[in-house]
Amino acid sequence: MLKIIFTNFIILLALQQFSFAQQRNIPVEVFAGNRAFAHQMYMTKYTDSNSRFGYFGYMRYETPYSVRQKSTFTGQSLFFYDVAGKISAGGGGYITNSGFVPQLALAYGRNLGDFSLTVFGAFEPVKSPNSEVFVLFLYSPPLNESGSWKLFVQFIGSYNFKYENKLSYNFANQYLRLGLDRNDWQFGLGSDLIQENGVGLLPTNTGLFLRRLL
Repeated sequence: MLKIIFTNFIILLALQQFSFAQQRNIPVEVFAGNRAFAHQMYMTKYTDSNSRFGYFGYMRYETPYSVRQKSTFTGQSLFFYDVAGKISAGGGGYITNSGFVPQLALAYGRNLGDFSLTVFGAFEPVKSPNSEVFVLFLYSPPLNESGSWKLFVQFIGSYNFKYENKLSYNFANQYLRLGLDRNDWQFGLGSDLIQENGVGLLPTNTGLFLRRLL
């Protein structure tokens, strides 16, 4: 619980520092699946419209219906600097049930009309060196002439690798959302696929999501 409070504090602090640069683009989602309930949010903020300094934050909490003690939490914070074009470099880390892990990251972000993409690779230098690839894909084209209704497609993938003896993965998390967008609200169907090394693919969590831009 202290980890969750600490990470929420870091994210809210960054939000207060950077919120004047961009408005109503912080998605907060609740997801009720057949296996578990989940809540997640993320954001990318700059100090102002011309700044190269920014912040990326991601938070996710999931609790299974059957065994609440197996709830998982991830809170990630990265501070970055745009070094060239759409490429950024930075550092920070993430907190899970197991503790805090520092990271060095290199990222690429692109917005093209209805399509946006964020990809970063991160290196975890402590203990057993690991690396992570994070992908965020969003596509939301209008469905009517006024643009009041839009299609909503989102994919989030997080892939963590280790270097013990040979390259292999620790886990692979993939979150797919498909639905509609109306007045900063998004809703529809979702599916979460989580795979852990040594366990394999866990039961897919499929259900309904409700998402709001703040």
